Amino acid sequence: MITKENPSLTSTAEAIYMSTADQNILEQCRIREDNIAHEKYQNELISSLSKEKKALTKEKRALTKENKSLSSENARLRKLLEENGIKA
Repeated sequence: MITKENPSLTSTAEAIYMSTADQNILEQCRIREDNIAHEKYQNELISSLSKEKKALTKEKRALTKENKSLSSENARLRKLLEENGIKA
């Protein structure tokens, strides 16, 4: 739209619109704009949270793998201690 690139045309278009529009229509337009902005915010938030969830899932997998590795190492060391007559 031509008014998006020219602030003075935007201002003029808004002034003409405001002076000729029915107040009910103006209110509906404001509500629609608010809803569009809210929906955009929600979509951005969903996207952000989805990325965060993926990162946390990846971290959880890494920690689970590390935990298994440490558990195996712990069991190996306990067995070694027992074999050498040392109680843990």
